[in-house]
Amino acid sequence: MIPFGAYQLRTEASSIEALAALHAALSPYSAAEIKIDCTKLGWFDAHLAAPFMTVMNHSRTQSNSISLTGLADNVSLILRKNGMLARKAEDSYHTTIPVTSFGLDEEIEFADYSRKHLARREMPRMSQALVGKFFEGLDELFANCALHSKSEINVVAAGQFFPRAERLAFAISDGGRGVDGSLRASGITYSSPEDAIDWAMQNNNTTRQGYVPGGLGLKLLREFIAKNNGKLMVASSAGLWTQTGTRLTKARMPKPFPGTVVIMEILTSDRNVYDLKASTDHRNIW
Repeated sequence: MIPFGAYQLRTEASSIEALAALHAALSPYSAAEIKIDCTKLGWFDAHLAAPFMTVMNHSRTQSNSISLTGLADNVSLILRKNGMLARKAEDSYHTTIPVTSFGLDEEIEFADYSRKHLARREMPRMSQALVGKFFEGLDELFANCALHSKSEINVVAAGQFFPRAERLAFAISDGGRGVDGSLRASGITYSSPEDAIDWAMQNNNTTRQGYVPGGLGLKLLREFIAKNNGKLMVASSAGLWTQTGTRLTKARMPKPFPGTVVIMEILTSDRNVYDLKASTDHRNIW
């Protein structure tokens, strides 16, 4: 029995640190039957099922059998609606974006999934040109997993619309070598994992080889989040990088998260109308 110490899982540093601590607690075991005691857990943002699944899937690669116990009724219902738990419940309000796993070569399947579930009427209004570029930015997040993570487990995505809070959240998580591991493999070293994330989130910074472009999709997502006053959080290894509106913070986590998770929260109360700027300079997109 492994206790999960968090009282809630939300898009905040303490929640990601709790998942990283759970990974550390599971890591010593192999070929074991493990129950994760979730008795303390009173709230679970459904999109965080993605990094939670990454932690459990990592443990399963060590031939462990993993199950959850002590789930509160409200938490169980959330996870039954989005498909994290086997016994599914009907999502009568159509607010969930189901937990879905993707192989590293399933870019098309991920693109179909993201467009099906995120092209919602609650999204801030965008021109058709911007809608296309927005989803290209999400495609780039998946491409980063496929090209850089070298993950032995599937990429997991999940999301949730919160009508009362007027926010739409989406998470994509891999179980790979992390941003700092990817940079080291390319001969780029940073003194901290959070600085490695910051480098990777800058426009035109990429470890891709040849003529595979990188960076512009992330630039668009970052600029949209800034104007929307939303949130973009990246946890990778022991680094944590967060953009809230235009404010940027970096931190070191006590325990490393296995791989990289990117979490995006969009404010659906935003009444602005977004469009691309007519410009010949691809770096100036608004």
